[in-house]
Amino acid sequence: MLASKAAGLSGPLFLKAAVDTLSAGGAAVLLPAVRCVLCFGLCGIIQHLTKELTYPIFTPISQAVARRVAYQTFSHVLELDITFHMNRRTGRLSRILERGTRSIQMLYRAVLFTFAPTFIELVFVVGLLATRFSPMVALLVGGTFAVYVAWTLAMTQAAVEVRKQVNQLDNLTTSKAVDALLNAETVALFNNRQLEVNQYDHYLRGYQAAAIQTERLSALLNAGQSVILSAGLTCVMVAAVIGGQGEAAVAAAAATGGSMMASAASAVMGRGSGGAAAGAAGAAGAGVSGALASPGDLVLLQGLLLQLWGPLHWFLGWFYREIRQSLVDMEEVLKGVSVKVLPGESVAVVGPSGSGKSTILKLATRLYEAGSGTIKVNGVDVRELQTASLRKSVAVVPQDTVLFNDTILQNIRYGKPNATDEEVIAAARMAHLHEAVLRMPDGYATMVGERGLKLSGGEKQRVAIARAFLRAPRLLICDEATSALDTATEASILGSLNELARGRTSIFVAHRLSTVAGCDRILVLSEGRLVEQGSHAQLLAAGGVYKDMWIRQAAEGSSGKGEVSTDEESAEGDPLEPLPAALSRTRKE
Repeated sequence: MLASKAAGLSGPLFLKAAVDTLSAGGAAVLLPAVRCVLCFGLCGIIQHLTKELTYPIFTPISQAVARRVAYQTFSHVLELDITFHMNRRTGRLSRILERGTRSIQMLYRAVLFTFAPTFIELVFVVGLLATRFSPMVALLVGGTFAVYVAWTLAMTQAAVEVRKQVNQLDNLTTSKAVDALLNAETVALFNNRQLEVNQYDHYLRGYQAAAIQTERLSALLNAGQSVILSAGLTCVMVAAVIGGQGEAAVAAAAATGGSMMASAASAVMGRGSGGAAAGAAGAAGAGVSGALASPGDLVLLQGLLLQLWGPLHWFLGWFYREIRQSLVDMEEVLKGVSVKVLPGESVAVVGPSGSGKSTILKLATRLYEAGSGTIKVNGVDVRELQTASLRKSVAVVPQDTVLFNDTILQNIRYGKPNATDEEVIAAARMAHLHEAVLRMPDGYATMVGERGLKLSGGEKQRVAIARAFLRAPRLLICDEATSALDTATEASILGSLNELARGRTSIFVAHRLSTVAGCDRILVLSEGRLVEQGSHAQLLAAGGVYKDMWIRQAAEGSSGKGEVSTDEESAEGDPLEPLPAALSRTRKE
């Protein structure tokens, strides 16, 4: 890279020598001039060859950086607070990861191959302007450069806002396509293919409009750059005239520097701003005294500034845009809640929708980080434990079990990746899933389909319970694990959960109060606050929020799942045995 820049900076010096030699006239100067031109050509060859050689040399480093960045980014995303994932759609997130990784790789290459070399060139050129040419030339060229940078950054700032819209619409377009494909069965059943296509096209139209606006801003940016550099050319020429340098110097600068550099820059850079940059560079020589500056000096100035201005033209706006970042606001859900769960204790969390029940569980597993208050399990604040250590001791049976498009065997094994086939089958037996699996065509090798679509709701829940059995956790968490099931399936699942909860610390979130009436302690949440806690009998006797919920569910009749009595002893007579009933019997024995 250094050899490439050295050759690039030496080329204009040989070209200057060739021009000055030819300007002297006579046949004797021909051979020295040819030598200078040959050296100029050799410098160009060395510059381009060494520049191209830097790419295969640094590509392994660049790719290693890209791989490391992708690895760290993916690892970081998986460790993020679950709120992040709840507010992101899969297609959108994958698109963001793709763009982010690519941008970091581009940023690394830009700093290594553009910023560092250009900075070296800038120092050299500024030093040359200050020593070889008049201070006025250096001042005018520096002022033009400063205005150019200010305009570029200002317009890039405006372009960033539009680019955000482009990225958002790109995310929405990808996310809509992914959602529709993942839910292809639902789309077909409701005959909504055209609806999905129309929504997809809606996002595409928005993306199209934003992309057009981006190109307009880009055109305005380049036009402004051309105007600024042309104005710089004019100022240099006027300064030369006023300074008494003479019409010849101005004409020479305009003809030799302006025209020659404009055509050269147009061929090299391809856009208006490049030609204007060249014009300003050539015009800078107009302020040099005729006694001090030769035609070669103008050519030297032209070559140096062209070489400097080209990379900056691309780099300034891009670099400024890529390093910008944004923040995501968070909303408080729970307010001043502290929870303590003792070893071997069963605790239920109940309350209206949106009261923060599921948030308690996410805090207990550190999917959320508490801003205030504490969650203590077995007497230890979960924030004092390492996340990995905590989650190794926890098994979660969620309301909606997420399965991978893999075999039943592998989906159960996900609870303990190093488990043997015998351990997996034993866990399936304990979850009362084994017989159902044997009835399937491929047994445990049966593929469950995307998100487990080939399994029934009860079978998916039993897979989650089997995972928990396989994990043998110290803490069991159930997040409304039976709320979406029919009565018969719910009764069967509750039996399996009772077996799983036996002898373990357990936390249950439930909407149907009768299923958690046997818990040691029940926490009642309302609007993000802990309003009551106690046993089932204590809460009924208190006559507060819990009793109101109990009576309301009794009146509703639980949609045919059995009447719920207001008598605190009625839990034992409910058709569905309360979740921790077996656990309670074990402690009494």
